[in-house]
Amino acid sequence: MDLIAQRVADALRQARVVGKCLDEKIIPMLETRDRAFAGNISRRIAARDIVSEKFLRDLEAFTLRIEREVEEGTTLIWRGHEHDPDCGYHAPVRTARAGGLQHFQAELVDLASEVEGALNAAYALEITSALLAQ
Repeated sequence: MDLIAQRVADALRQARVVGKCLDEKIIPMLETRDRAFAGNISRRIAARDIVSEKFLRDLEAFTLRIEREVEEGTTLIWRGHEHDPDCGYHAPVRTARAGGLQHFQAELVDLASEVEGALNAAYALEITSALLAQ
């Protein structure tokens, strides 16, 4: 039971970070069509209603939306080596908006991982209890 409580606490900690970012920075910069979805996630975080499969699915869907916006704001440039112009590598260059969204995307992924960990710990306890009751 202590493991589950710790996993939920970790998810709540990360949810606070995501909620603060959403409210202060991300929602105002989103397209109108995405603000309602982001606002719904923010309200669920504020209500601490985050440890559920539905919330996890919504987080994953929102992460994909953010990823798409990061890709749209990213271009690849070629950086050749000084002494051999045929040798080099592609480097991503992001707009300021895409860079901010990419940082937020990483926070979303961390939150999804924490929620998934809490759910898995709870499921493990449920399965173990059922096995021991047999």
